Parts: sequence; C-alpha cells; structure tokens
Amino acid sequence: MVGSYGGKDRSPMGYRAGERLERTLKAKGVDHDIKIYPEASHGFLNNHPPEDMTPLLVVLNRISGTRYHEPSAQDARRRIVAFFDKHLRS
Repeated sequence: MVGSYGGKDRSPMGYRAGERLERTLKAKGVDHDIKIYPEASHGFLNNHPPEDMTPLLVVLNRISGTRYHEPSAQDARRRIVAFFDKHLRS
C-alpha cells in the first residue's frame, strides 16, 4: 500500500489517519510506503485551476485549506510509480 498525506491537512482523513495507517500496516507486516509531507495540505496532488472547479469545490477548498504543493506532489507521484513498478510489474 502506498499513501501520501499532507501534514497541514485538517480533514478527518488527514495526517493523523496516515500515522494510524502506518502503525497498523507495520504491525501487520504489510509492505507499504506511507509518507506525510509537513508543508502540504489536503489535496496537495490536485493542480486544478479555479475556473475548472465547481463553486462548491472552490468554497470547500477554502474551508479545508486544500492547496496544490508541487514539491510534495512530485515526490508523491515518484513514490507511487516506484511502488507500482515494484509490486505490479510482471
């Protein structure tokens, strides 16, 4: 399992969920790559221009603190591809 979390994520599925998942997977011996990016918030992988979002999503993004964070997004994408290459390549 691969997971990426924003350290500034204030949502219920934020970094604390990532910490719990890390502990659980480690205790169960499941191969995983969980990382929390301290400078990222919720949705840090989403690079959508506001004009492409519905008004509801624009408001929710403001409330939740969702922001694209390029350095974290680039590293997360690299980790996802590496994990999939390792586990899904035949």
